[in-house]
Order: sequence, then structure tokens, then C-alpha cells
Amino acid sequence: VLTQAAMSAAKVAGISATDSVNYLTTALNGFQLSAEDAITVSDKFAAVAASAATSYDEIATALSKVASQANLAGMSIDYTTALLTKGLETTREAPETIGTALKTIIARFAEVKSLYTKGQLSGTDEEGETIDVNKVQTALRSAGISMNAFLKGEEGLDQVLLRLSSRWDDLDVLTQRYIATMASGSRQQSRFIAMMSNYDRTMELVNA
Repeated sequence: VLTQAAMSAAKVAGISATDSVNYLTTALNGFQLSAEDAITVSDKFAAVAASAATSYDEIATALSKVASQANLAGMSIDYTTALLTKGLETTREAPETIGTALKTIIARFAEVKSLYTKGQLSGTDEEGETIDVNKVQTALRSAGISMNAFLKGEEGLDQVLLRLSSRWDDLDVLTQRYIATMASGSRQQSRFIAMMSNYDRTMELVNA
């Protein structure tokens, strides 16, 4: 099934069969899906690419950078793909850059959760930037978003980000920048803003 899906995807996307197999394998392994899901995953990439200012190849490349981390954070493949596509079409940066950016953002939230679980208040993310658990929580609360369920392991990160995104466009620019810096670190601030803005567009991509 994987080979069949990969060959079909290669024709549709205009990519090599090898790349196609690698993209689908990474997505399936990352989200702990079976080979039987390969055609479904390929169809997801194609459907989103058809409705976005980006390509199958770019979406699959971006996802390959973050799939396993997104799954560990409780994020669905649909929402992860939509966020990456949103970042790609908004910034027009390289897919590797957007995929790595989301990976860094997810890792930062994971570290906040880890610190909270250990009863620690501060630490550093994988880019060496300081994380202050209270400041991250305070920043999200400024938009009316609670992280409690996520920190306690009762919900996935996608639920936190969906709620934040739904309120994002009602926030003033300074508040957006403040939340983005606390949530994603200064280096990923602009990419986080690109992913959070225009909630309606994000949901269009999720539904696609």
C-alpha cells in the first residue's frame, strides 16, 4: 500500500518516487499510523496543496521536520499540516525553515510542561533561550487562554493553539508580539505570529 501511494503521489506532485516514499514514511512513523494510511496521508497533502499557495513537496518536507514531535505533543496530523501550510504561504520561507520553526515551538511548550511537572519555574529551550513557566502562562492568560489542561496532560497542544488562534486577530499588535515571544522565543516570533493569525484560513486548511 505504501509503495502504491508513493508512486501515485510522485506523479501527482512531480517528485521522485524515493522522495515520495521518504515523505510518507516519515509522516506515518511520526504520527504512529500504519502503512494502510499512506494513501490517506498523501491525499491530505494533495488536498491542502490544491487549496494553498504552496506545493505537495513543500508541505511534505515541512512535516518531515516535525511529525514525531507534533504527535508527542498530542497534535493531530490535520492541524499540524494546516499550521505548516499557513506558515509556508504567509512567510514564503523554505519548508525546512517552517518545519524546524514549528518543531522548536512545540519543543518549547513541551519543556514548559516538563518544568511544570517537575515543579520548576524556569529553564532553557533547544535554542538556548530562557523559558519562564509563569511568564508563558501569564502571556497566554492575557488572551484569555488557560494552559492548565495541557500542563496536566489532559489535552494536546493543538487545543491550546486552536484557542489562541481563534482569538489572535482580536489582540493588538503589542500583545501578539508579547505572547509570541513568550510562547515561541524571540527567534521564532514572526513565524509563530504567521501561524496564529487568520484563524478562519487555518480552519479552511484543517477542513481541506
